[in-house]
Amino acid sequence: MRNAAKPLFGLLADQDRRPELKRAIEEGGYDAFRAFIDEWERTLKEAGEDRFGELEEWLGWCRAAFPRPVRFSPVWQAVWDELGERLRWKKYAFEAVPPGEREGEWQILLDNPYAHQGIVCYPGLSFMEAAYLFGYFKPTLTGNEYMRMQKIVNLLEVSGAPPEKRAEKRGNRVDES
Repeated sequence: MRNAAKPLFGLLADQDRRPELKRAIEEGGYDAFRAFIDEWERTLKEAGEDRFGELEEWLGWCRAAFPRPVRFSPVWQAVWDELGERLRWKKYAFEAVPPGEREGEWQILLDNPYAHQGIVCYPGLSFMEAAYLFGYFKPTLTGNEYMRMQKIVNLLEVSGAPPEKRAEKRGNRVDES
């Protein structure tokens, strides 16, 4: 069904074919809706700021076409709100960082200084990946939790492993120190 989702999801772009999309998902049930949501996630992950308006319009249509996604599965009770919040916060990240400052390596840090858990870090990201994770995690933050999306300006990376092991861990990137 995953391969069938791509053509179905593509029907969102054509307003005249949206009834066909709705019918196919209704007939396909859980599997069709799951594949459709997976495509939504992939599209949201890959979308740049030039697509935000389009995705907002699509999300509005999906809310109207499938107002009770919980009937496909209880896990999707709030799927439209969740996707909407991810899009909202990804859009916020794009608005906060000017285009000329987006190149380079980014990371996401998540922490709660009052909990006995370690800091969670997602390093080595492109701006697009970091903005997506920003949108993904922001709606889930609670209480004292906080998140940082930050660009790496200077990076010093060392390892205690011998050079042949470092080369193994980092692919083609070899540290000669």
